[in-house]
Amino acid sequence: MEYLNLYEDFLLKNASQITSIETSLRSLTYILPGRFHDAELASQALYAALNLIGLYHNSILRKAVQEDTNMEESAFNKYIRFWSSRSKLNSTASVLLSIITYTQVLMEMAVLKKLGKKKQWQLIALLESLKVILRLVVFQSTGQRMTLYPNHLQRDVDPSTLTAHKKNNKNEWVGKRTGVVVSSLKPEVDVTEYLLSKVLTPEKLRKPDQIVQIQKNISKLGELLYIVRPLAYVISILRWGKRSWKPWILSIAIELISLISIKKGYEARNKGSRNNMMPLEKQEYHRRLKLILFNLMRGIFYLKITRPRLERFCNRTESKPILSMAAGVLRDYLPLWEQIYFYTSAS
Repeated sequence: MEYLNLYEDFLLKNASQITSIETSLRSLTYILPGRFHDAELASQALYAALNLIGLYHNSILRKAVQEDTNMEESAFNKYIRFWSSRSKLNSTASVLLSIITYTQVLMEMAVLKKLGKKKQWQLIALLESLKVILRLVVFQSTGQRMTLYPNHLQRDVDPSTLTAHKKNNKNEWVGKRTGVVVSSLKPEVDVTEYLLSKVLTPEKLRKPDQIVQIQKNISKLGELLYIVRPLAYVISILRWGKRSWKPWILSIAIELISLISIKKGYEARNKGSRNNMMPLEKQEYHRRLKLILFNLMRGIFYLKITRPRLERFCNRTESKPILSMAAGVLRDYLPLWEQIYFYTSAS
């Protein structure tokens, strides 16, 4: 316990540098595949370890932020923290979802290498089943609200700001009777910018359970379809095989019906108004819209259409100075996108 406390103190004092190191090492994992034997496995092991350590670092930084009442919390973190503190089941399910998401590619690679394709798809089906159950738990424990990504608190505070703030604690004034802490305004801080940061917006005034709306009727159906879509895709692959168009068509159909249902549900709730989603809901909805592009890198569509075109691009650019480097990295990923399901699962 003493060593953990020492490490936490070290992290808080060097938060900015450690964050930079994490980012640099994460970037390295994207160019490792193909560089040496089992580079893909080593890359994913490093990526998974960095993300899991990052979750621990986030918890330490969050504690430091909570001790400072003057630091503002993002709406996303306010929402996630509210439901995690209210429901132990929600907190556990969210943590498990984050751990599975960060380690699923590594687990799939290891099983494929050691046990073969049959065990690989058994693992995929197991993990997707677990994620469906956990997401349903989160969905139910939040009062049937839209499931946001990621499932854990984000690092919404600049570590350098946190470090600088600790150095300036001497300039704070503490009320003797109320105990209210008031930070002195630094000379270099623009007064207008400071005052604007203190303005109460509708988003800041909303209670945590009002940040995301309860799903009803058709939008609820859309959310449930979004949750079960990856499992339905895996089951269809096990039934018809990767080289059939049926799993791909089923997956994209469920995805589109889900998005349309959610949109129609919000419009019906507000009588056709387009500005009917909360900011976090809009952000999540737009993220899901972008995830549709992963269908280009998945299943029979990738094998028959996308990969041949990417291979031709690599062949045309392999003799060109700068483009050849990008083509080399791309070529190393082509077989991985075909063999490893979780690389392009968007789940």
